[in-house]
Amino acid sequence: MRPRSLDQVAAAVDGSVRGDGEVTVRGAAVDSRLAGGGDLFVALPGEQADGHDFVADALAHGASAAMIRRGWRGAAEPTVRVADPGAALLRLARDERSALSVQVVGITGSTGKTMTKDLTAAVLGRRFRVVASPASFNNEVGLPLTLLRADEGTEAVVCEMGSRGPGHIRLLCEVASPTVGVVTNVGEAHMALFGSRDVLRDAKAELPEALPAGGVAVLNADDPVVRSYADRTRARVVLFGTARAADVSAESIDLHRGTGQAGFVLRTPDGSAPVLLSVPGEHMVGNALAAAAVGWVLGVPVESSAQALGAAPMTGGRMQTAEAGGVRIVNDAYNANPTSTAAALRAIRWMAGSGRCIAVLGQMAELGPIADEEHERIGELVARLGIDVLVVVGPDARLIGAAARREGIPPDAVVACDDVVQATKAVLSIVRPGDLVLVKASRVARLERVADALQAALDRPAKEAAR
Repeated sequence: MRPRSLDQVAAAVDGSVRGDGEVTVRGAAVDSRLAGGGDLFVALPGEQADGHDFVADALAHGASAAMIRRGWRGAAEPTVRVADPGAALLRLARDERSALSVQVVGITGSTGKTMTKDLTAAVLGRRFRVVASPASFNNEVGLPLTLLRADEGTEAVVCEMGSRGPGHIRLLCEVASPTVGVVTNVGEAHMALFGSRDVLRDAKAELPEALPAGGVAVLNADDPVVRSYADRTRARVVLFGTARAADVSAESIDLHRGTGQAGFVLRTPDGSAPVLLSVPGEHMVGNALAAAAVGWVLGVPVESSAQALGAAPMTGGRMQTAEAGGVRIVNDAYNANPTSTAAALRAIRWMAGSGRCIAVLGQMAELGPIADEEHERIGELVARLGIDVLVVVGPDARLIGAAARREGIPPDAVVACDDVVQATKAVLSIVRPGDLVLVKASRVARLERVADALQAALDRPAKEAAR
């Protein structure tokens, strides 16, 4: 964010200043614990707490000022008072975006948004000064916070765009004004929020529809729905994927047994280069191609893109691999849907080598009327892949276990648990050195606690022996 006085902020958001209007802010925060010097703390109402209750804490932590709701009775100063702090945050971000001459890359899709965002930021970072969404900042709070991290020196901003229903992506595009839009895929994720595939399809199309005539729509050539968006945008269209029509594609894809990493030859209209991805799973190839396509559009040399894809760090909780006590733990518990869960299961078969595969699976949320069917399909896949042990956590995940048994997995290879504590104990009673454990579920299941507990418990003997 460019340094701005509170008077300037108030003018941008139709607010009024109480206190010193010459106080300067250089960023924004919505968590009082993270607010620091130069920040404008935006007091948002939340499910668990109201940000107005933490204004004093934010100022004590060093925030320079707060943006609050008109009528709030607190005495804290300096403040910008507005009708709706959430709407004002969006207005401030839109105002900042309009003042900066930057490339803004918007990324949406049913799966792979965060991984594609991470890879795209890494690729563009080889040529530009980049700001990217931290974690999964992909909604009407996270996106403006991402934009407000940009300043006069920023050359590219990479924004993840999520959707909870029709109009959400359109709103985010009105704020971010993307110049490049990426759609990874359209699948079953969040079906409960949309009600039908047609509504979901139209919601994801809001990104390419919002692009200007001088923009670029980067679309997945392997997904028929996404490819059809070429007819719904004014922008130039660039296709990525394995299809022959793709402008940016992968050839000679090879999964490395033992690591599960995908190697391939990255092909662009300007040349080719070998790639070995830094994260496991064949499904990562599509994410990498999307990132490479953005790089090609914005002038990143193919060799630089290939190097970036091989070294890119990933956001935590996404195929994050750690070793403890001779056991490899793959924490992919940040989110789950049928496509990403199937991809993770296929990946660990390649990663396991000669060791056993143990899958700890929880609920795939927001699937609506297709939830039972999709959980059962995952169970069938578990059996077909020959996963050695299946631990299911929670009532919805029991459908996975039942389907796996019907498909032929030995009954004693399926363990049903009610909660995280039971699941952790179950895995610890089963696991042995050389095994690989996948932990996968939607965020609501909180299965990352299983991964953390396993690592701590399996690390303990080694640490005690070292004393």
